[in-house]
Amino acid sequence: MYQGTEEVLHNETLRETVYKRTHETGLPVYFCHKPGFQKRYACFATHYGSVDTAFSAPGLGRQQVADGVAHFLEHKVFEREDGNALELFSKRGAACNAYTSYAVTNYLFSCGDGFFDHLGALVDFVLTPYITDENVEKEKGIIGQEIRMYEDHAGWRIFTNLMAGLYQNHPVRNDIAGTVESIAELNTESLYACHRSFYHPGNMIAFGIGDEDRERFFETMDASLARHPEWAAVEGVEKHYPDEPASIADANRVLEMEVSMPQLLVGIKDRSAGKTGRAFLKQELVTDILLEIVFGKASAIYQQLYADKLIDESFSTHYSAYGNIGFSVIGGDTEDPEKLANAVRGEIEAARDRGVSAEDFERQKRASMGSFFRMFNSLDFTANNFCTYRFYGVDLFDIIDVLHSIEISDLTDRLSEHFCVDAVSTSAVIPKGQ
Repeated sequence: MYQGTEEVLHNETLRETVYKRTHETGLPVYFCHKPGFQKRYACFATHYGSVDTAFSAPGLGRQQVADGVAHFLEHKVFEREDGNALELFSKRGAACNAYTSYAVTNYLFSCGDGFFDHLGALVDFVLTPYITDENVEKEKGIIGQEIRMYEDHAGWRIFTNLMAGLYQNHPVRNDIAGTVESIAELNTESLYACHRSFYHPGNMIAFGIGDEDRERFFETMDASLARHPEWAAVEGVEKHYPDEPASIADANRVLEMEVSMPQLLVGIKDRSAGKTGRAFLKQELVTDILLEIVFGKASAIYQQLYADKLIDESFSTHYSAYGNIGFSVIGGDTEDPEKLANAVRGEIEAARDRGVSAEDFERQKRASMGSFFRMFNSLDFTANNFCTYRFYGVDLFDIIDVLHSIEISDLTDRLSEHFCVDAVSTSAVIPKGQ
């Protein structure tokens, strides 16, 4: 059963409507009708990620679990006494998957037919993991192989090395999957403790999207949740994070690997992260616009670096924020990481001095709007990002309206606040023996 009345979230600019009902368990359930789309998509997400290794929960007290536990639990949630949920979905003609980020674990599926059967199966396996001592030990070997594989992946190693350079204490500096040593500490009890603490209605969101009947969607979710009367909100779960100083851990980090081309990432630690609601969204959008103006393909520095053969098409930028942390990342493949690092640092300082022109601001603002309009044609983008943003009190469909509200003064302020050379760390991967 659902409590209260249905909420209608409508954005006239995008001409999108999302319907929200709050289940009696406290779970927010959302549906977006997309007439004419052949694909259907749904996700069931929890506000629980790799950085949530320290927490307090009723009946458990203060817990400090091993790095990689959220990712390990993601794998185990698919486990069933009669097999694996992935196989079940595949046999029924649906594609099912999941991912763990720093802050979110999301279970999802896409299909053409049988949407409501798949929806019920999604709820069932996420809420009732089958975790035993035997399958936990087996999984340690599987994930250990995955970790070793990523140890040879230059693109992953350079990024995790950058996080370790930007952050001194925060668990974001640790690999999402943990290490072979850290996952060796995991056991059935710790995994069930994390599932009970974070896989409950007060910490989760369900979202469906496609050309299906709205009433049937909500009825199916209600019937599915009713099969799990033991599933209840856990009041008083509190996440704990270590104090993180404003200063970075290391200015430069270099890793030698078996690569043919060196790579460089330049990170800027955000000292003003931690916003929620529209302020969170606006800061993210302003920073992405700013990065594109300063380092995007239309910028003078990009053209110069490209002409000097210091960068290629892999050079890009992005800003990410997860609760109380945030960072900008700039870089790609390069023949001379040190020279490129110096050029990027110099441009960060130069951008602070010259500011942002009105022409560049208007051009990039329009480009960003066009990009987001196209993204909303993707059911995957809409569903996954809707859930993630809701955990921070943001309505995804507010993106275009917030973009409209951004003024050039917002970029000027952000330049001064975020583009600080003493908040910069670089991470390079170079060929062994170079």
